[in-house]
Amino acid sequence: MAIEVPEEELNPCPQCGLRVAERTLETCAICKARYCEYCAKHDFGRTFCSARCRGFFFWEDGDQDEKDD
Repeated sequence: MAIEVPEEELNPCPQCGLRVAERTLETCAICKARYCEYCAKHDFGRTFCSARCRGFFFWEDGDQDEKDD
């Protein structure tokens, strides 16, 4: 059962522009960017805003993980 959110409580995701509830936006632990659940990159139980931040967290070099976009 989906919970309906009033239109005035929806905000665009800074990453993709999809209108989502403000309370569902997350903050990246690496770069502090905000992102929605659809933009999230998951790995080993953690969530990041991009493959670059995910790569930086695991390998301290985001370039190694860019192929996963």
